[in-house]
Amino acid sequence: MIATRGLTKRYGKTTALSDLTLEIQRGEVFGLLGPNGSGKTTTIRLLLGLLQPTAGRASVAGLDCRTESVAVRRLISYLPGELRPFPAMSGYGYLEFLSSLRGGDSLPRAVAIAEKIMKLDLDRKVRAYSTGMKQKLSLAMAFSEPVEILILDEPTSALDPSARLDVLELVKAAKARGQTVIFSGHVLSEVEKVCDRVAIMRRGRLMKVEDLHTRRCLRMLLIRFPHRDRVEFPPELEASIRTHEGDVVLAEHRGPILPMLDWLRTQGIVDLAVGTEDLHSLYDEYHGPNAVEDVESIPLMGQ
Repeated sequence: MIATRGLTKRYGKTTALSDLTLEIQRGEVFGLLGPNGSGKTTTIRLLLGLLQPTAGRASVAGLDCRTESVAVRRLISYLPGELRPFPAMSGYGYLEFLSSLRGGDSLPRAVAIAEKIMKLDLDRKVRAYSTGMKQKLSLAMAFSEPVEILILDEPTSALDPSARLDVLELVKAAKARGQTVIFSGHVLSEVEKVCDRVAIMRRGRLMKVEDLHTRRCLRMLLIRFPHRDRVEFPPELEASIRTHEGDVVLAEHRGPILPMLDWLRTQGIVDLAVGTEDLHSLYDEYHGPNAVEDVESIPLMGQ
């Protein structure tokens, strides 16, 4: 549904995005992760045709994002990270205006989301809304559009906890309708709940694409062996050693649990702990306190 090939954006000597090659499938919820300045918003603006690439190309549903940007934007509902709704309009007037840009068909659904889910008073002027209420108003419009793609840049940034949950449910409903969703966010627990895959970006480069369905099947095994300096798991167990210190092994395991337990029983192990690993640990590999400081020294995806 969305593809980029060597997509690059430079501003003079500053590189905002470097050689991004990526594919997003139809009906997928795809997360973009990374701190400010990592290239997430630049990527989104290049897809929308709001920026022109320095090199490479991007396409949406087979349409070139640079030469066919108007046609591309007809397929997309976009919620930017920074919102400035017209303050003199009422909430209803704002929804009516935005809906009219696509013919007005989405207005009833936008009003229903705003009033029933976001609990907004649409008779009030936008200037009287809090930052979170303005966010809710724009979210109601974004989710109401009958488009193929939703691009949400920090959709929960100004929301209270209950409204954040509402947004996640709306994302799940969009996926159920067959819409493709790009979800750019900083709250890893939210991304983990709704995304099928995530891309971790750093300083304009794509560092890792992770399938979260596969990751949810990952077990972490902390095993203490009796006086053993060397451990090798049989290949059929689908396990790999992450760390080995003395007689303690931390291993990643993706295979069935019973064959692993049967094998461990034959090894006379001293102790065993089984756990899971959340998205935060993967994110910390590239943005945590022990991440490699020089981004150029980190191997790119697929290398």
